[in-house]
Amino acid sequence: MNRVKIVYLDDELVNLQSFLAAFRRKYHVFTTHDQQEAIRIIKEEKPEIIITDQRMPLVTGVEFLYMAEQLLPESVKILTSAYSDISAIIDAVNKGHIYNYIKKPWDINDVSLILENAVKYYQANRTIRDQLIKLEKTNEELNRFVYSASHDLRSPITTIKGILQMAREDVSDPISLQYFNMIDESIARLDNFIRSIVQYYQNGKDVFDFQIIDFKKFIESILRELSFEIEQFNVAIHINVISNAVFVTDTFRLRIILGNLISNAIKFRKKNDKNPTIEIDVFTDKNEAKIIIKDNGQGIMKEYQDKVFNMFFRVMPEISGNGIGLYLVKEAVEKLDGTVELNSEYQEGTTISLNLPNKYYLLEN
Repeated sequence: MNRVKIVYLDDELVNLQSFLAAFRRKYHVFTTHDQQEAIRIIKEEKPEIIITDQRMPLVTGVEFLYMAEQLLPESVKILTSAYSDISAIIDAVNKGHIYNYIKKPWDINDVSLILENAVKYYQANRTIRDQLIKLEKTNEELNRFVYSASHDLRSPITTIKGILQMAREDVSDPISLQYFNMIDESIARLDNFIRSIVQYYQNGKDVFDFQIIDFKKFIESILRELSFEIEQFNVAIHINVISNAVFVTDTFRLRIILGNLISNAIKFRKKNDKNPTIEIDVFTDKNEAKIIIKDNGQGIMKEYQDKVFNMFFRVMPEISGNGIGLYLVKEAVEKLDGTVELNSEYQEGTTISLNLPNKYYLLEN
């Protein structure tokens, strides 16, 4: 194993000699009284530990450590001085490049302990840096996967849907049409699952797109995306928006929240109900938006209500879904520093209440 490298800068030769004699067997020690020479050593040898005296002829130890920080930020910096120069110590600490301070005349045992701890500190930081590099690599791979999921995987699904529609037009046999419907439902489940994976990943990133929200237009855009289901099941949707202030939030997460909640309200309507209804009420002020989504659908039994926001939990396995929707809602609400509450009566309907803080102040800044 390579020995840890230490460069020690001091204008007093006796200090350099005693330091070298004490630690040359344990560490690879470089000593110099010249600041330019010390800079050369740092560039060429890349020492793990850099030590300098505060009172130097050309620049102070604090100024030298600042230069060393620019050259080798990962190294551990230590300042020494024979003076009780507290202001210099505070200056060095505030600039963020000093690990420890050694007061002269120093005790060999004390310095030895400081160096041992400095080595551990350096190694711990190196481990963290290595892990960060691995995390960045993993994040890049996830980015590529999400791109693949949202483009390479969904593109064939769109093609299959088109071919399936053409096949329906050329076939009148009831059994064949039934098979086509089963295929269509399976494709829809796969497409929804891929969408959920993409949303889950993107929601986890600390990236926000804060914009002014026109709730009526925003909700109507979501309803257009769900227009096929709304028309197919004759769902009546009533929107009531009362706005008392400009409201700002993250558009991507708001779409996750409202899109999943409205989709669920449609999906879990009562069987054979000819008049499924969804009421969406929005109240905004300078502090928050209160959103209430109420349906007259199947409702949720009491024993399941504390589990519906868990990932992959499905109240009714026979109904198509992936068990991610409400989990994504909860995660997106928490990212926006909001709250979500569910109230439901089985066979009566479900009410979801949301409180989202107004982020208007972010646009003001």
